[in-house]
Amino acid sequence: MAELIVSGGVVITMDPGRRVIADGAVAVTGGKIVAVGPRAEVEAAHDAKQRIDARGRAILPGLIDGHAHAGHGLVKTMGSGDSAAWSEACRVIYTLASPPSFWRAEAALSALEQLRFGITTSVMLLGGGDSIGRVDDPAHGDAHVAGTNDVGIRRIMVLGPTRPPFPRPYRGLDGEVRDVPFAQQAETIGTLIERHHGQGRIACATLMPVYREATHDAAKVKEIEAQGRVIRDLGKKAGTLFHQDGHRNGSVGMADRMFGLLGPDAWLSHCTDLTEDDIDTLVRTGTSVVHNPSAIAAVRGHCPAIAMMDRGVTVMLGSDGTAPDRSTDMFRHMFQAIRYHQRHARDEALMPPGKALEMITIDAARGLGMADRVGSLEVGKEADIVTVDLTAPHMLPMNMPVHRVVFFANGHDVRDVVVGGQVLMRERVVAHVEEAPMRAAAERETAQMLARAGLSAMVEEDPGWGRTRR
Repeated sequence: MAELIVSGGVVITMDPGRRVIADGAVAVTGGKIVAVGPRAEVEAAHDAKQRIDARGRAILPGLIDGHAHAGHGLVKTMGSGDSAAWSEACRVIYTLASPPSFWRAEAALSALEQLRFGITTSVMLLGGGDSIGRVDDPAHGDAHVAGTNDVGIRRIMVLGPTRPPFPRPYRGLDGEVRDVPFAQQAETIGTLIERHHGQGRIACATLMPVYREATHDAAKVKEIEAQGRVIRDLGKKAGTLFHQDGHRNGSVGMADRMFGLLGPDAWLSHCTDLTEDDIDTLVRTGTSVVHNPSAIAAVRGHCPAIAMMDRGVTVMLGSDGTAPDRSTDMFRHMFQAIRYHQRHARDEALMPPGKALEMITIDAARGLGMADRVGSLEVGKEADIVTVDLTAPHMLPMNMPVHRVVFFANGHDVRDVVVGGQVLMRERVVAHVEEAPMRAAAERETAQMLARAGLSAMVEEDPGWGRTRR
């Protein structure tokens, strides 16, 4: 007997044949998929203890967000679009004004947002701004994991040191500000990997800041090379992936040529205005890319995702969420990616909906080294399943389901979410989570953070009424 059957909907499998089964079903036992096919066949072969009636819905593999930032969920909107001010605010908050309670509240809120949007696997860098990680003490990463586990989605927690120079001032658990050297940050990263990597639905990855200086300082290059070796070794010993945030215009080639950081276990974010050497390096090393079409980096430069994919590079999508101006709704980011590339090339034939959907399911799983586990609805894989309502007015008429899921759906059309065979959301109810206290904790931690950081003025709103520029 199966433990769960999701049946009656249009199953968009994302399997190697990209089967779309009009009246299909997925059966689950022991957290894994045991059958995918026409409803009549699956139900004839499997009875079930629990059923989800998916009639009028699409049945999809769980969505994957390949790049986002922990902490950002409580600093969204700050600065009214002033990117430099917002980045500086992240530096202050993530080093001096964010105790473990902040990181737990933010992790829970962000994971709840992602769950409600149908994301079952997400990548979160523990911090952000210009490479400001909260890696002075393991308590903050522990809190992030605890908040994520309160909700129950899969999480890859990305851990890396801050950008040089060192040491970096941090406010400790006792309230005192101390200078934290690279060695202490590396020790914290190692401790968090040992505690959390491969535990339940949590995995870890390591990170190094991107080097992209036009003029090379020999001493700085030597320092970064030594630090990169330490961080890379920490990850390789534990079997983690490796990530870098913010590549552009020559920096991919530098990362390989100067520091030896790339390889099939690595994936890189943004990747705008890349050179031919950069793309050649990605192809040669087997490194993957996460494209963030809604991020400000995609405004300042162009990510040549089409050219990379045409060369065989695995490219996934990431929200770069949630701050300062975007959610983690991957439906939004799919559509943004399509229009971004069509507009750049003046070619509406680019990036058909099937490719966009691959970039948040099976391609993302491949880029994160998880394609044998998630990313498609196939027998033997983890049962990460979402359903999407196809009957709302904006989703009708009932034809071309892939087209409608990509172009017309949004995160609020997700009705049911299953992670590893566990039903986490049913009919948009997240029964195992008390949302009111979670929301209250997020509001409380935000208010306290603003007071600690002295940044309350950054949430005074200026919408720009009557102006065409900020």
